Amino acid sequence: MKVLLVLSAILASTLALSDRPCSNNITNLWLDVVAVVDNSIGMSSDGLNSVAADLISVFSSSRIGSDPNEPRTTRVALVTYNVNATLKADLNKYQSNNDFLNGIFSDLKVGSSEESFLANGLALAEQLFFVKESSSSSRSHYQKVIIVYASAFEGIDSLSPLPVAQRLRTDGVTIITVGYNQDGDGVLKGLQEIATRSYNFTNTDGALIPKVQNALMQANCFCMNEWEQYRDSYADLFSPRHGVCLQLISLPAIWKAAQMSCRNRFKKAYLANEYDQKKHDFIFEKVKNTTGFNYPYSYHIGLNYVNGAWMWDQPENHQMIENTDFSYWIPGYPKAASQMSAVQNSQNSLATAWQNVAMYTVSSNYVCEVASCDTSNYCTPSGLIGL
Repeated sequence: MKVLLVLSAILASTLALSDRPCSNNITNLWLDVVAVVDNSIGMSSDGLNSVAADLISVFSSSRIGSDPNEPRTTRVALVTYNVNATLKADLNKYQSNNDFLNGIFSDLKVGSSEESFLANGLALAEQLFFVKESSSSSRSHYQKVIIVYASAFEGIDSLSPLPVAQRLRTDGVTIITVGYNQDGDGVLKGLQEIATRSYNFTNTDGALIPKVQNALMQANCFCMNEWEQYRDSYADLFSPRHGVCLQLISLPAIWKAAQMSCRNRFKKAYLANEYDQKKHDFIFEKVKNTTGFNYPYSYHIGLNYVNGAWMWDQPENHQMIENTDFSYWIPGYPKAASQMSAVQNSQNSLATAWQNVAMYTVSSNYVCEVASCDTSNYCTPSGLIGL
């Protein structure tokens, strides 16, 4: 037993701290989705049956509809298009998985036109999200997704789908596309420009259902207004995202006051962690691009000295985490921690790095952090619930 305890302690000490990933619990998906489906003659009955089966498979483990007692639900609307677009099901028609299972097959039928104008389908989806759905809706904070299933890509000038797609993406809508290869026509080249980056697929892709589900769970991993999601690259908005959000505060405060301020800004928020160089660099890039943070830069982070160890701040009533591997101290630091038990990033001639300071007398700007809203954490506009 003692040997096992020693080995466990050694293993724990060698595990690197890492930031929370986005949750991937498809059961708890909470989104508003519009499926925009090409039902022109070229799509064929077989193609539409395949689309119906795919949609049912994608959402088979999620809760379809809306439930006042369970906010982690997904509403799915259905729009078909050929020369015109038709609303087959609004966001409130399918109120259960059985509704969806029975309705999707009956609602997906081949139309009478060979023409296929995706712009019309996207425009109707846009109306569903931003005109027919009131901005005061209890689901106004739910992320919006469009899944396009298409076998043809037509339209120039006023019928080009690109301006509509760009407008939707600018408004925060995630667009997933699935190109259907019919009669050897090949994958639709234009769909790549329609889709949110990396979310364009074809019906011949291996593991299509898990790929679409992963895109949905990524769309469901987000930050509330005034918070920015930590991602692999600050410069690349579409780089892989992590399950944490950051907010920079340009109102100088002592470390302890900064900690309390973070906790009061959003439920379960705390002073930011820098578990590795990548996270430090991301925060510093954000600092340099935030009004009120000026050269030479200094800002509090969550590192502080507690009971003989440097510990990272955590949500209120959660145990702090010891900093075990990464360190980025200014040369000559840390100094004796008895009177200098808080840490801020400070800029010197070499870099912006850690410096321990007095917790109750040194005022600086600061950085708050909170877990992202995702399939493990349901958020209201006022805070993280984490059902």
